Amino acid sequence: DGIRDTSVTGVQTCALPISIKASVRNLVQTIPTERFFNPVLGSEVRESLFDFVDYGTASVIQQQIEITLENFEPRIDNVSVEVFPRPDLNEFEVTVFFDIVGQEIPTQDFTFILEATR
Repeated sequence: DGIRDTSVTGVQTCALPISIKASVRNLVQTIPTERFFNPVLGSEVRESLFDFVDYGTASVIQQQIEITLENFEPRIDNVSVEVFPRPDLNEFEVTVFFDIVGQEIPTQDFTFILEATR
């Protein structure tokens, strides 16, 4: 059920949002054909990182992330992605908002940076 008891403190913590966030980040960073047994898994985001760091490219990245999550992460729903270009730093700031299917917890969000690496 995604809940584990921490016997040291006696406080329950939800591990499911943490695993979903890791999965989302991995999906975004995986290049299609990179996974031998699932060649369609991943996103085309990496190619866009070498384009201009502007709102046009940010919009393309946003759509790519939303499509990838819709296709490959069934544990989340109501996905919203915001991508802000940071041309001075040659990077994009990405914030993903989502609800966890079957869980009565508030909407989750997390932010990460995408930058071109060679």
